[in-house]
Amino acid sequence: MSWEGIDHALNRARGEVDRISLNLADLDRHAVYRLLRDVELNGGTRVRWEAADVHVHRLWLIHAAFESVVEHAARLREFGVADSQDELTRLLMGESVTLPLTEVPTRERGLLDPDTESMTLAEAIARMTADYEAITEVVSAVETAWDALHPRLDELDAMWREVGTLADMVEVPDDEYEDLRVELERVGDTVRRDPLSLVADGGVDTLDLDRMRSILDRIRGELRDALRMRDAYDESVSRLGSAIDDVEKVVLRSRELRVRVVAKISSPVAIDVPDPVPELRAAIAEMDELRSRRRWRALGVRLGELQRSVHEAGDAARDRERDLGGLLQRRAELRGRLDAFRARAVRLGLAEHERLVEPHGRAHWELWNAPCDLRAATVALSTYQRTLQELAGTETPSVGTQDGGVNR
Repeated sequence: MSWEGIDHALNRARGEVDRISLNLADLDRHAVYRLLRDVELNGGTRVRWEAADVHVHRLWLIHAAFESVVEHAARLREFGVADSQDELTRLLMGESVTLPLTEVPTRERGLLDPDTESMTLAEAIARMTADYEAITEVVSAVETAWDALHPRLDELDAMWREVGTLADMVEVPDDEYEDLRVELERVGDTVRRDPLSLVADGGVDTLDLDRMRSILDRIRGELRDALRMRDAYDESVSRLGSAIDDVEKVVLRSRELRVRVVAKISSPVAIDVPDPVPELRAAIAEMDELRSRRRWRALGVRLGELQRSVHEAGDAARDRERDLGGLLQRRAELRGRLDAFRARAVRLGLAEHERLVEPHGRAHWELWNAPCDLRAATVALSTYQRTLQELAGTETPSVGTQDGGVNR
């Protein structure tokens, strides 16, 4: 090589040394890389990292040899004699990077086998690049997994601490959640020591973490209810009592309405209106018993169940009230339609027509008889409508069954 070529190759090699050193320093500072080095890994993650660690060792070994050659060439260029041109050419272009060979088992080793290998600077860079990519592939895979898993795990840890605090406050036995603690430790150990076992098809499996979150959230809610029971029992029971009173009012209205419906309508049969109030009030008495025994957690669970029961009972009673009222509304609607058809017949001079007298009488009797059959009344009214339409030679509005009607 000419001196100009030597200087060009040396400057390029120095630049490569600097860039590689910076990248290796960044890798060494990378949080996930440091964790992988320091944590005792398990399972598939351990297998992959042990394979990557071979590349780590070789990368630093080649880098040290590469840097040593470049530094030696730089010193030779600066302080060397005029006949150092051949040596510099060898260092920069020849197989100047010498590395120890990977240990070979004794039974496979020959007496005169070499214990080192040599390569050019370009070959050393290619080797380091391949090693670096193999390392960062594993680091990136673990980082992706931990990015998805650790926030969930941190949330579980926070929830578990809160559960422990609440459990102490409401006097839950120390071993009550032992199985849950063991399960959390198992899940946490997997996340911390074998995250790649939770990676499949390019995605991260968070099912176990999400399931544990659901369990902890339920337990935390029960313990919070228990704490409210301990600190505000009278207020909570008072609110429950008011809610039950509201349910009772709706039930009473619905039952009174059913009596009227039964007296006025025979078909469809009016739905029954059960009374859940005695059972709900008995549940409050059970809560008083739990309170006297300082069973705060059981009391909190019972509170949540009773709140749901009261809400469901109120909704059911209101639904029955609407259904029963709908029957009376349907009868009133059919009566109104009969009056409208009768008025039309009068305007057309057909009110007393021999073909209309009997259908009108039938529909009128069905609708004003008590209790009336709404299904039969609907059929009779339809007959009257069709006859009027035929006599008038024009179309009239149909007696369709609307929402809440009786053709069920």
